[in-house]
Amino acid sequence: MEQLDLNQIRTFVRLVKTGSFTKTAQLMHQPKSRISRKLAALEKDLGVQLIYRTTRQFQLTETGRQFYERAQGLIEGLENLSNEVSEATAEVSGLIKVTAPDDMGVKNLPPLLDEFSKTYPLVFFELQLSQAYIDLVKESVDVAIRVGTLKDSSLRARKVGSVKNIFVATPGFLERYRSWEEVSQLSHLPFVGMSGRGIEVVRASDSKKIDIKPNYVFRANNPGALVEFALLGKGLAFVPEFLCVDHLRSGRLVHVHKNLRGPEVPINIVTPDQKEVPLKIKKFTEFIAKRLKETLAQS
Repeated sequence: MEQLDLNQIRTFVRLVKTGSFTKTAQLMHQPKSRISRKLAALEKDLGVQLIYRTTRQFQLTETGRQFYERAQGLIEGLENLSNEVSEATAEVSGLIKVTAPDDMGVKNLPPLLDEFSKTYPLVFFELQLSQAYIDLVKESVDVAIRVGTLKDSSLRARKVGSVKNIFVATPGFLERYRSWEEVSQLSHLPFVGMSGRGIEVVRASDSKKIDIKPNYVFRANNPGALVEFALLGKGLAFVPEFLCVDHLRSGRLVHVHKNLRGPEVPINIVTPDQKEVPLKIKKFTEFIAKRLKETLAQS
């Protein structure tokens, strides 16, 4: 037997995965005739037939199936090893542009960016905080943290968790307004909330939907501002739980009506779809996904 050519084996593995000579040629940026020649050369070196060919499709022989099962692991292992060696010798450096909602960005991101920078001191960040979705490609943004349903399917997304809104108020507010204990009376209480929005919740005990029309005394488009007004005792607030964790632990805010829950809203790490992801972006997205999952799990 001739010494086997790894490029021929790699071509065979990709051919089986794609199930098409044309797709394999496109994937490997080679003419379809070259794919056929590599397969024929591999079969000649092995002295066996790996596939049955027809004009429109092919089928693995039993020997071909056995060879593929072993060769697939070999090729994937070599490619992983190559990537690990390349990453180990590459330098993680340069600018990373990140965008996030301002409430999450102000509370959660600074310590995480600082932690990453200590591991990779040659990396520096530009942080853009906005409630609006920024066009990542147009604005040359590398990574976005997005809260809510994603609209652009052309982006790469990795879900890291979800958030839900809860009812909170200060102990002093709850002492002044005893009627908060009755769900039917919530619409009559002073509320701080998002501009122009009603509140829809589900009662955990029977899954009944309840619509609340709040009596707003303060409205804003930023949940962080609502938490601050709730801390001043200005009203009952319906805000993301992760923004209140520290205040709930300290007793400055109280979680009320725990049987009422709002819909869970997904949080995703989003990046532009690129064939070759820069090492600094790969390292950062892996880091931020892991750390945000841990943070959200605590809330």
